[in-house]
Amino acid sequence: MAELRLTDCADVGLMYDIEQSRYPSAQTAVATRERTVAHYLGCPSVGYEIDGVAAGGAVFDGRELHLAVLPQFHGRWAWLLKPTLDWLFALCDPVRVRIEQDNARCIRFMDSGGWERVAEDHQYITYLLSSTTPHVFRRRRAR
Repeated sequence: MAELRLTDCADVGLMYDIEQSRYPSAQTAVATRERTVAHYLGCPSVGYEIDGVAAGGAVFDGRELHLAVLPQFHGRWAWLLKPTLDWLFALCDPVRVRIEQDNARCIRFMDSGGWERVAEDHQYITYLLSSTTPHVFRRRRAR
C-alpha cells in the first residue's frame, strides 16, 4: 500500500503547474506562476506526499479552499481528504469550495457526500463544506 502523508505546507508552484493546463493561455498570462505563488504566500496550506513524492496540496486563502493533485495520483490521494478537512475546519467552518462544471468526478463525490450546493454559474458549482455533514466519510455497505 502507498505511503500517504500531509506535509506542513503545499508547494504552491506545483499546484499552479497542475492547474495551469486547465485554463486558457490568456488567463495564465495574467495569473503567472510567480504572481500565483506570491498571492498564496502566507496562506495556510498542507501538501500531499505519496510514497515520498510531492503529489499536490490544499491552500486556504481565507475565503475558499484550493486543491490540486497530480493526475497520476487521482484516485490514490483520497485517504488524505479527511485529514485535510480536519485541518481546514480547524481554520474555518463552514468553508466554500468551487468546482469546475467539467469536473464530473469531483461533482459526483461532492453530491454523494452530502455537501450543499450554494451557487452555480456556467463555469463553477460552489459547495459549502461543513464539519457538521456527518455522513461524508461513512464506508459504503458491501452488496
